[in-house]
Amino acid sequence: MSVFNLTVVSAEQQIFSGQVKSIQATGVEGELGILAGHTPLLTSIKPGIVKITLENGKEEVVYVSGGFLEVQPNVVTVLADTAIRGEELDGDRILAAKKRAEENIRSRHADANYEMLASKLSKELAKLRAYELTEKLVKNKR
Repeated sequence: MSVFNLTVVSAEQQIFSGQVKSIQATGVEGELGILAGHTPLLTSIKPGIVKITLENGKEEVVYVSGGFLEVQPNVVTVLADTAIRGEELDGDRILAAKKRAEENIRSRHADANYEMLASKLSKELAKLRAYELTEKLVKNKR
């Protein structure tokens, strides 16, 4: 299987750079699977998981809080507002933040911004999925 160069960057730092077989991400229009030779593309991506299949077949997971995905011949770039490698996510902190977000939605006051509260919960759920998928991949390596 052919490979291509992938770069994942956030506002703070470069998260990943290297040769990969494929990536999967969630665009605003739905799920995207990118292989070498994909048609050029520029799209917004939603908060969620970017699943990377490395050249050696191993998989990595990166949480992104949203951003853009650009596909050019043999080069793919993910520009994320925030990006965190799956192994750097803290499950306990994510669960606590998710619980707070759920409580804020339940006890919503008249002056609360529901869209902001729902967005926060959505991001925490995406982080939780990234954390769980990373844990599953680590467990399967053993």
